[in-house]
Amino acid sequence: MIKNFIARAKRGESIYICNIRDSFASVETKVECIVETATDEIHRWTIPLPYADDKEEREFVRDYFYSNIYNIISTYGGRRITLSTCTANAHIEELCATLNDVFQVDLPRKDRHGYGKSLNVTDRVNAAMGYPPFHFEITKSDYDAGVACPKADKDAIAEFRETVKKANTVTLMGLDIGGTDIKVVCAKNGQIISFMEYDWNPTAMTTIEQLTDEVKHVVATMCSKLGESVLLDGIGVGFPDVVIMNKIVGGETLKTRGIRYASPDYETEFARLRGFNDMLKSYCKPDGVINMTNDGSLAAYTAAVELAHSSRSEEVTHGVFAHTLGTELGTGWIDENGEIPQIPLEIYNCIIDLGDYPAREYESFDLRSILNFNTYLAGTMQKYASQSGAYRLALEYFKTETSEITETSEITETSEIYKQLWKKGFIEEKNGGIFVVTSPDDMRKPLLAYIMQLADENHPQAKCVFRKIGQYLAATWRETEFLLSPRVKRRILYGRFVKSPKCLKLMQEGANEMLEVTLEAGDDDLAFTPLMQALKDDPQYTVAQFGQAVGAVHFAAKKLRKAT
Repeated sequence: MIKNFIARAKRGESIYICNIRDSFASVETKVECIVETATDEIHRWTIPLPYADDKEEREFVRDYFYSNIYNIISTYGGRRITLSTCTANAHIEELCATLNDVFQVDLPRKDRHGYGKSLNVTDRVNAAMGYPPFHFEITKSDYDAGVACPKADKDAIAEFRETVKKANTVTLMGLDIGGTDIKVVCAKNGQIISFMEYDWNPTAMTTIEQLTDEVKHVVATMCSKLGESVLLDGIGVGFPDVVIMNKIVGGETLKTRGIRYASPDYETEFARLRGFNDMLKSYCKPDGVINMTNDGSLAAYTAAVELAHSSRSEEVTHGVFAHTLGTELGTGWIDENGEIPQIPLEIYNCIIDLGDYPAREYESFDLRSILNFNTYLAGTMQKYASQSGAYRLALEYFKTETSEITETSEITETSEIYKQLWKKGFIEEKNGGIFVVTSPDDMRKPLLAYIMQLADENHPQAKCVFRKIGQYLAATWRETEFLLSPRVKRRILYGRFVKSPKCLKLMQEGANEMLEVTLEAGDDDLAFTPLMQALKDDPQYTVAQFGQAVGAVHFAAKKLRKAT
């Protein structure tokens, strides 16, 4: 079984971690894994670990084991993880004994790499919550971490409806901050006053001040449209990083990559983001509010508020799960109580594919690569259900003239559709690699738009790109089921990918090839609140574009006093 996985990986096939875990489920040797989070929650998993016959198999099982632990940390963080190895097995005990070294527990944050990068976010969260750095504990006996305190049941539907009422008598701004643009909505007394879409490239920035100055410029520009002396009642923000208790505590995303590499003291530089809320507060009344969350969480919150105002409102009682498909994969989860779990939820960083060995050989920014931009680990969702995934698949599939594309299709570089990627100036070859052109013009958005246009026009190669991304989303769904066990079985998608109904349909087809899961667009069909319906009726702007910015307006209102 393991040899078969390895053979397929060498051929360039994807080997999804969820399928590997299924295949190993019947083995007797297992590890119990218990996480105790910085918000005092307790979560448990069982990880099956088979015996490996030779060096190559042991390396495969090792990667599988480390990937499971890495995915758990990326999702939950934690004050500590305890691994219980009740089953006597020298290989398992050896693997557990290597965890401190593999995850570089004792190294400074700046020196960590690979799996260890996940602990940088975890340690920042722990510090923000007043806890010491993360650590592993290994025990050969059963471990009882106790039972997490149950959450009090809340009427999520009523709270979402109350939030919308609050927005009817105040002046609010919603910021949807992404990797290629910032979208903003201003609303006054329940009416949208203005929209703004501002292109930017935070990855190219080298200081936090550059980042905050551009956001400040956007906010000031929008405030000027309200009038010189107008102060806001609140600002809601979807920020592209880990946000816990209204604090930006991540620091390991692609958006801050340039700052990480340029700063001689990144921890001090990143800490300057603690002033982000104060900067925004300067545009508000003295009792004004700032309410901030991760951009993926904002997507889920946006969907939850809209559903609470629809004939489908009862769905909210099962929670809402959403993804933003953009420069990376954003993930948001609103639980059954209508709350955002205060965990890192860095699903884009989770490993879903332990295969495709040839694609591991390219450097991370090469379009053919499956290496993470930050950790350099292979197979993370960042390179699959995202713009990077679309670019990589287009580069691969556009080489073929055939209408039926498989992972073993014959390819040719004489395909006209492939040549157009170069002729139109979307991509370039330099230093032996293939990259998206970002200067003098940033071609990331135009390249994705071109691939989507071809899919809309029924080009078979482009259609296969979006079917494959649908399969990646299904694999992502399987991994979030393992990690989070959400009750909701529907995924709501936001971002440019779902602006095209055809592309969404293709992704749904690809997902259903792997399992039955519902993918739903966060578009005009998910517009039920007055503000979102006004956006739907706007002749220039769409829900797919500005839906999350409207959701950020409601997110600001959530923090205001009760509606009058």
